Amino acid sequence: MGSKFYSTSSFIYSHWLKVMARIKTFKNFVTPVECAELNAWVEQGVMRRWLDLGRNENAKRLTTRMYGERFVYPNLAYKISKRICNWLSLSSAQVVEGHGKDGIVVSYTLPGGDVYPHQDPPPQEMSALRCNVVTQSPDDGGELFVDGQHIPLEAGELHCYLASEHTHYVTEVKGETPRILWMFGFCVLADEWESGKTKTGEFA
Repeated sequence: MGSKFYSTSSFIYSHWLKVMARIKTFKNFVTPVECAELNAWVEQGVMRRWLDLGRNENAKRLTTRMYGERFVYPNLAYKISKRICNWLSLSSAQVVEGHGKDGIVVSYTLPGGDVYPHQDPPPQEMSALRCNVVTQSPDDGGELFVDGQHIPLEAGELHCYLASEHTHYVTEVKGETPRILWMFGFCVLADEWESGKTKTGEFA
């Protein structure tokens, strides 16, 4: 009886944590001019194969994740990474190892492509905080869901959540415009992020 009650309580508590996932968004974090500069780099990268197929991917989605030896990210990418660190008070946080070159990954999803439901591998004894920016929105589709919750996004809008703790996916991209996403990964303690102890804002 006690064991059954404990099991049920654990399930309810686990489900409550999932529902209460902390997802923070900040509109206009990256300007339209900056988005255009980053998108131009990505389009060049697609032609030069700086982006290539990911794990278990088809030709509809390309990534820089495993191909860091092929290119150098633009200075703007590092400026935005530093801007995120300042905004979230992450100056002492380490980037996620294996999360692309210098903790940055670019995803280029063509019409017909999507991202399957998954959780990112957690860093040792930490969690992976993903701070992402869609720099080019598709004509339709390409919608982000985190633990089943739809997260509407505009180009240039920063969105942050624990990708190693919460299942996330992106619906099929439709139309003629590819979806371009820049991802910045940092190691954090899950409870500090989920509880709100990790503050956000210019003077966090």
